[in-house]
Amino acid sequence: MKDRKKESCMKKIAVVCLISTVLFSPACSAESANTQVLPSNEVNRNEGWPANNIESANDVPDQNKVDITKVHMAFIGDSKGAIVLSEHDDKNDIIRIYNEDNSLWYEFSFYYEQIGDGTFREHEDFAPFAFHPDYFLLALRLVGEDKNRYEVIVNEDTGLKKFVKKSDRSLKFQTWVEHIKGVFSVKFNQVENPLRESPAGRVKHAELPEDVFFHPVQVKGEWLKVRWDGSQQAKKDAGSGWVKWRDDSQLLVELFYFA
Repeated sequence: MKDRKKESCMKKIAVVCLISTVLFSPACSAESANTQVLPSNEVNRNEGWPANNIESANDVPDQNKVDITKVHMAFIGDSKGAIVLSEHDDKNDIIRIYNEDNSLWYEFSFYYEQIGDGTFREHEDFAPFAFHPDYFLLALRLVGEDKNRYEVIVNEDTGLKKFVKKSDRSLKFQTWVEHIKGVFSVKFNQVENPLRESPAGRVKHAELPEDVFFHPVQVKGEWLKVRWDGSQQAKKDAGSGWVKWRDDSQLLVELFYFA
């Protein structure tokens, strides 16, 4: 990976998926009759939900500040997964998102410092599941597909749908299981969703370090195995346990993408 991407992994950048118990109502149907829509309960976001928190591209990031990139999204519906960046890494790559008629809606590059005027080209309606232009992070919730395109949510506040091409080598499909297992750590409500000794098993009573990180290990259905490191200072041991990571259409864990 590029140096900037490597450097980003040293920062404690938490990209959070908030847990919500709000009941969501169905919204409008898909835009295209030619699109094979994956079953999904679209939602109307409450105005009180935090919005996309990316600062202006002209601002110099504070390297010592924890940057919560976006805090949308406890709702994943019946979506099979997300469209994310592929392993292909080329500074000339342009991410392109299209309208229903295949006209260009938005394009950008993660190497914005090397092109144009050196600033990130923002779009006011672009607020996907997870995104940060400085740390090579992108996840678009998949809601449908046809022969050549994936239909994705580009704004989790409004439910706005657009398309990306399956032939785009910069992007790939990732199941939610793959996505959850690929993050650095997760966080969950240890009272309402306690650690268990096995999937749906007995509650696990463990002495945890104060600043514990739960790293995803394995998924079995709606259950996620996590491990944590011990603390020599507090003489607390490393361990593992199981938590429920989703409940029907709701995500029950917060996702932390970087160390």
